[in-house]
Amino acid sequence: MEFSKSTKNLAVILGFIALSFTLRAQTNFKQADGSYITIAGTSTLHEWTMTSLQAGVQASFQMDEKGAPTQLKSLSVSVPSESLKSAHKAMDKNAYSALKGDKFKGIGFTLASATTNNNVFQCNGSLTIAGVTKSISLDATCQPKEKTLRCTGSKKMKMSDFQVEAPSFMFGSVKTGDEITISFNIDLTAVKN
Repeated sequence: MEFSKSTKNLAVILGFIALSFTLRAQTNFKQADGSYITIAGTSTLHEWTMTSLQAGVQASFQMDEKGAPTQLKSLSVSVPSESLKSAHKAMDKNAYSALKGDKFKGIGFTLASATTNNNVFQCNGSLTIAGVTKSISLDATCQPKEKTLRCTGSKKMKMSDFQVEAPSFMFGSVKTGDEITISFNIDLTAVKN
């Protein structure tokens, strides 16, 4: 009888230890200062780039004993439309209009699933631009860097896939191309519980 009781107690203690290890191994992150997302494309005049320093990122990774990410459990990204800035205010204004910034908050991505190959995470999820949501897949390379986790990558797509009319400026004499590249350089810092 006494043996059975101590076996149960040992099982409960081992269960708590295993649970606490699992909870420690899964770490929540948010974007750190200096993170940015860019949208780049071409126009009839020159190439252009818009950059946001205000992307909101929340992620949860399974980490190994060395502090390297092994699994991406959750990810959400939001970029306010009006945080995207180029070198031309007129283009910015037309881009906000094309993104339907008066109706929609901005650009958002929500992870559905992810697979891992070393430090490259293939992220499958939903990308929303100008109120239109599409399923996409993109690769993110995530590596520990000093006290952060740096995630980088890019994805080519077409504005027309999201029913976004390519912006123009200078009274329509300069028109942007349909194809864009969204790139990200995000430093993630662990959220303290």
